[in-house]
Formats: sequence, structure tokens, C-alpha cells
Amino acid sequence: MLKSIAVVWIVACTFILSSCEKQTQKPNVLFIAVDDLRPELGCYGNKIIKSPNIDKLAGEGLVFNRTYCQQSICMASRASIMSGLRPDTLNIYNCAALNELAPDVLTINQHFENNGYKIWASGKIYHHGIDRKVQFGENFSTPKTEETGRGYLSEKALEIVDEYDSYYREHRNEPGGGRGPAFESPDVPDNAYHDGLMTDLAIEKFADFTSGDEPFFMAVGYKKPHLPFNAPKKYWDLYDADEIDMADNKYLPENVSQFFQYNFGELRNYAGIPKGQEAFSDTLSRNLKHGYYASVSYIDAQIGRLLDGLKENGLDENTIVILWGDHGWKLGEHGMWCKHTQFELDNHVPLILKVPGQKSKGAKTEALVEFVDIYPTLCDLAGLELPAHLQGTSFEPLVKNLEKEWKEGAISIWPLNRTNPEKLIMGYSVQTNRYRYTEWIKDSSGEILARDLFDHKSDPGENVNISNIPASEAIIKDLSKLLDKGDGWKNISAQIR
Repeated sequence: MLKSIAVVWIVACTFILSSCEKQTQKPNVLFIAVDDLRPELGCYGNKIIKSPNIDKLAGEGLVFNRTYCQQSICMASRASIMSGLRPDTLNIYNCAALNELAPDVLTINQHFENNGYKIWASGKIYHHGIDRKVQFGENFSTPKTEETGRGYLSEKALEIVDEYDSYYREHRNEPGGGRGPAFESPDVPDNAYHDGLMTDLAIEKFADFTSGDEPFFMAVGYKKPHLPFNAPKKYWDLYDADEIDMADNKYLPENVSQFFQYNFGELRNYAGIPKGQEAFSDTLSRNLKHGYYASVSYIDAQIGRLLDGLKENGLDENTIVILWGDHGWKLGEHGMWCKHTQFELDNHVPLILKVPGQKSKGAKTEALVEFVDIYPTLCDLAGLELPAHLQGTSFEPLVKNLEKEWKEGAISIWPLNRTNPEKLIMGYSVQTNRYRYTEWIKDSSGEILARDLFDHKSDPGENVNISNIPASEAIIKDLSKLLDKGDGWKNISAQIR
């Protein structure tokens, strides 16, 4: 009898200890990156685009309406997020590999791994291959597809890739870099393309994490809607191109400084795209935007499958899910495409966060947050110590209290002549609740070459630079002090800590 009671007692204690372990287990992290995704989603107010899965995540989590990247280009933005450093630290802005610029920096994935997390990644998290290799090693998986060049599947596109390569060799004495048309829409399954097959791999990987012995940090980096705008036909068929609204400000802002002018060579280098300064036809512009929307819906479907896989494996209740797009993108506004300028469109980014036990489900916040804040935030949410080198501010307090007063400004940079120290002109911008103010500073001398000021209350499309009118003098004085030639983040962050 006593022996039986002892057995029952041991079993009960084991159950209690097991339950306590589950309750105190660190949360998993599902880290979802989307390339070139601007806040062009249903949860951000777009009535045309089809993004039901991201919108569902938004309904279960917290949407940050006013998030800004640190630099509107893939490599520097991602390096900033992953390192916790601002791009003007260690010359990250010049877009070399993070392993070259800051080989000793403790990255977010390394920090989680050092704290007992299993790590796994696939797709575009870091920009450079050497960074992916150094950061994840054997824990990085690359899907093998039948794609050719920059991700083409249709026979017509493959022919154009070959023709365009010949054109490049003849006219530029260099290969075409796998470029072809700026978009395609073959009738293929989702996993014929990289992002669909990568989602398959990630879903399969969830099975390895179900034991719950160790928490996991999984990073999944979607390539689309980056150029070329390639997506299966069924996603193109979601849209009537004539119903897609086109930009209504296809012109440079009035009085804007010369440093905002940009010829978007990233897009012009594709086949069938006008070269030089030639304007785009309405038909081409509409096709491009149609392709962008189709690519977003394709990625939305993959994210839906990924989140379903998380839930089906019983991992959703103890997993932090964070989704972000690495920078903004212009879709014809100001007569431009792509990123690479200091307009708000280039720097305004989507950010959605879902936390286990979150009370503010489906809520939205207008608080100004920055991508450099992601690293410390995830550390706080997971109960990890913050490394001393971090230059962002954890917005974990916002998750707990949406009414909390937050940053008065978010700072981003854009370097012109970024690899030439003698010619470098740094564009420092500060975004406040009402204004976006930019100073263009010659790096070698510290001279301010130009100023641009947009009032989002009266001019949300940034169509008139008001820096030169007398009424702006006091505003500029205050904003210039807040910006502090790019160092203003130190005081801004200190005020809320």
C-alpha cells in the first residue's frame, strides 16, 4: 500500500514539474522577413490588395502603423536589424557584408543561440551569402527549384533572359546578371518558385521543434515582392488591372532639393523597361503595379501556410511571431519606382507582432518605432539580457501599454556616393508625428548642403518642400536640434527609458 502511494506521489510530482517547465519555457520566435514590402496591405488600409493571411495575423497581434527602417536598401536595413546597430556605425551603410564590416558584432540569431535556442533559417535574412554562411552555417537551408536567372520559369521569360544577356554583352561588355522581363505569370504551383518551396521546407522543419526540449528561433526570408514581379498565374488573376489605383503625383515635389532625384536603375536594368530618362507608359506602369500586387498576394499565401503549419504542429501558443518588410518602395509616386531615396515611402515599413498571451489582439499603434528596435524588443519578450552594443530601444513596454508615450522621432539615413569618403553626402532624416525633415550633409566637412521639410498634416504625399519659407524657420531649428546630424536618436531614446 505504501509502495503504491509512493508511486502515485512520484508520478504526481513529475507531472507538476513538467507542467511548471512548460509554463516557464522561453517562447519560440518565428522571424518573418519580406523583401520590398511596403505597408500596401489590407491591415494598413489598402482596399484593393488581397492579403487575408497577413491581415489575419494582424487581427491576432499588434500592428505598428508608423515603423521606419534605418536605410532604404536591402543589405544595410537587414544588417542593422540583425546587428542592432545603426547603418552609420562601422560604415554599414556602404552595403558590404556584415562579416566584413563588423565581424565581431553579436547578432540577434547568435544571441538567441547562445541562450539555448535552436536556430534555423532559409531565404533572404542577410543580404550577402557569406553572412548567411557565417551566421547560420548548417542551420541554413536553400530550396532547389527549376528557376533560371533571377527567378524565371516561363519559356518566354527564359528566351528573353538569353536575349538580354546578349544585349548586355554587346552594349555594356558585361553579362546581364540573369535579368529578363520585370514580371511573369506562368500557370505553376506555388512551390515551383523559391518562396513556395522554402515554405514547404519551413513547415517540415516545425516537426523537429515539437519536442519542446529547447525553444527555437526560425528565420524565414521571402524574396518577393522584390523584382522581378514573378508569381503564379492564379495570383495575377486575383486582380483586375483597371481597378488598381495608380499614383496621382507622378512628379518631383515642388522646391525639392537635387538630392531626392533618382532614376531607379534597379528597375530600368530589366528587359522591356525604358532606359535613360524615358518615362513609362500608363500601360507599363499598370502592369508593374499589377505584378507587385500579385507578388504580395503570393507571399501572403505562403505566410498563411507557414502560420498554419506552426499551429498544426502545436507550436503557435508559445511562439512570438514578428513580420517585417525590409524597407519601403515607390510605385510610380514622384515619377519614380523602387527605393533608394529619403521619401517617407522608401522608409515607411510594415511591422506586425504577435506575442503569446497578448491582450491587445487586433490593436494598432501610431507610436514611432524603428527597425533597430526589433533586436532589444525580442530579447525583452524572450527574457534575454540585452547586449551592451544595441542602439535601439525595446518597444516591449508598448506591447503591454499602448497608451504609453513613445519616441518623438525616428531617424533614417541615405548616403550618396556611399563608397567614396571624399564625396560622401549623408542624408539624415527625422520622422516625427507631423513632419519629415532631412539634412544633406557633406561628410568630409560637416557642411549642410540642403534641407527638405514636408508637413504630413497638410501634405501627406510629400509634394511640396517647405524648408525655404519663413514660417518654417522655427520648425527647422527644432527639428535640426532633434536630428543632431544623425545622433539625435541617443537623446530621443534616453527620454523614454
